Amino acid sequence: MLQEKAFAILKSGKNVFLTGSAGTGKTHVLNQYIKYLKERKVQVATTASTGIAATHMNGMTIHSWAGIGIKDHITRANLLNMKTKKYLKKHLESAKVLIIDEISMLHKNQLEAVNVVLKFFKNSPRAFGGIQVVFSGDFFQLPPIGKQGETSRDKFSFMSKAWLEAGLTICYLTEQYRQSDNELNRILNEIREQRFTQNSYDQLKKTAENQLDQSVEPTKLFTHNLDVDTINVSYLDKIGGSSKKYKARTKGNIKLIETLKNSVLAGENLELKSGAKVMFVRNNPEKGYVNGSLGKILNFNDEGIPIVELFNGKIVSAEEETWAIQDDSSRVLASYYQIPLRL
Repeated sequence: MLQEKAFAILKSGKNVFLTGSAGTGKTHVLNQYIKYLKERKVQVATTASTGIAATHMNGMTIHSWAGIGIKDHITRANLLNMKTKKYLKKHLESAKVLIIDEISMLHKNQLEAVNVVLKFFKNSPRAFGGIQVVFSGDFFQLPPIGKQGETSRDKFSFMSKAWLEAGLTICYLTEQYRQSDNELNRILNEIREQRFTQNSYDQLKKTAENQLDQSVEPTKLFTHNLDVDTINVSYLDKIGGSSKKYKARTKGNIKLIETLKNSVLAGENLELKSGAKVMFVRNNPEKGYVNGSLGKILNFNDEGIPIVELFNGKIVSAEEETWAIQDDSSRVLASYYQIPLRL
């Protein structure tokens, strides 16, 4: 399915499961729909199963929005207690659309809990209290974290009664926007769908003999951020010249600011030099970069803004970006301002 068709289905008001492989534009379609709803003053709750995913849409975690925290099950006493909290009562009763991004990482029990909460606050027996729900994600990617001994049936959200009750229309995006190499894309999809062919295996084996240009520094992969940061700092130290330091600015609710600090990939303290290899950690197609764009810092302009030459040859300025958490009425609750780069 193309993005345009999925967008049209969303606008029809149906409950939707928006899915597709990485790079097909799921978050782009969601952001389009969020903008469409806000322009029409429709109360939309923008949430995600993790803090990092939530920051891509200026939202909050579903656990925080629904007031379920780390609970697996919601009791009548929990619901009555939640009703006394004005901030919860206000947004739960007024929401017309609920979006949950990265649904694959949300545990089945937590989706059930959200369903129970919305039925209670909306005083309706209908799925999720009768509001439109939009789940987005890819079950071929990261699974929910379960307890020891839990099977897939015990933890995946699509195995819940709430999922079935919602009667979701499946919008499977197929057009690839991130990978232009059709051969590589075909191989990745074969791996993803567990139908890997001998031909693809032979092609990947051949890459072991690839000779890199001497000017190319191969990317190293590590399992922990601490190791990554240590390597990056050591490379930065080897570059001559002075460095520029950028400290993130914050504004708003202290607890939510801490959530942003833990979720945003642009560090609170950023040190850069001319010649340093960097990666953008924010989507901004208008300025010519997306989350994951790689490049090298050429220099800094008069305002101290890093000028980056991307590996595709394009030169862009890495101006400060804003990450925020908003409520359903688009009121900003917390903001984090930083240059959208990391080493």
